[in-house]
Amino acid sequence: MLSPNTSDHNGTFFSQEKFIRAVVEAETTNFRTLKLQTGNSPTHLFGLASTHKFNTRRVWLAPFGLYAYPINGADGSRISDLITELKTFRTIAFYWSVRFDHGDLANQLERCGLDRREYTTQVVYLTGPYDAVFKGFSETTRNKIRKAERKGLVVRRATEPEDVSSYYEIYQQLRGTRGDWTENYTESLFSALVSLTDDVVFLLAELDKQPIAGGWFFRDGNSFMYWHGALDYRFKDYFPHYALLNHAIHLASEEGMSAFNMGASVGKESLEHFKSLWGSHKVPCWWFTWENPIWASIATVRKRIPW
Repeated sequence: MLSPNTSDHNGTFFSQEKFIRAVVEAETTNFRTLKLQTGNSPTHLFGLASTHKFNTRRVWLAPFGLYAYPINGADGSRISDLITELKTFRTIAFYWSVRFDHGDLANQLERCGLDRREYTTQVVYLTGPYDAVFKGFSETTRNKIRKAERKGLVVRRATEPEDVSSYYEIYQQLRGTRGDWTENYTESLFSALVSLTDDVVFLLAELDKQPIAGGWFFRDGNSFMYWHGALDYRFKDYFPHYALLNHAIHLASEEGMSAFNMGASVGKESLEHFKSLWGSHKVPCWWFTWENPIWASIATVRKRIPW
């Protein structure tokens, strides 16, 4: 199991100002950085707020369904104070996702009257050296990693604007073939994230120096998280996605991380199965929402009125 998060003092990466500001700068002007803090309390966190008519707002702690955790602690009274700061007249709704090893925080948020929904992510526990972790992969997975290497695939960390552009082209081509992909991240977002080199790891898989796949990973406390990936399906038989994940897991293991978070599979059995081949375990995470009853009532009335 995952040891207690050694970076709880700093919150999750996604609750820190540098991450939120990078997202705000990349997105439209309708979003702004929000800092939540009560009085002189050292406990605080940053979130993303979208602005609407009548000076109302929706708040995400953090964006994209990523995990939020307050900086400088999360005892019950401090969490209650932060929720009070959010439950104001101008807040239409707010959303808060809690990481798999932050069950105590999830219980506190539920006691604050928030609607709680459980979902799962899949985690590879890095309880030994990389060689031991590698042995925990399925035989099929190990073979495809070796085949990718024999076929000349090279994985490297990428940091340059042209690297981001190459990845974005692959991503958009892939997205055009996937009717079930509702998200559409901007190139400016990826460009903003790649500048956060201490916390964001962007990897490219290349064949003869041509990018054919890429992946985005976050250092979050003592876990390493896989966030986004895309590949050029013309080269799928080179197994670039296997090479990328293996490289990232190897890096996480070398850095002494306790877990590699492969992310949620949103009910897709094939994706869950793929992740299980890496020796991952399904663990619960929690999604909390609060909708302002005043604005919810107004919205209901407006729907009933013929315009």
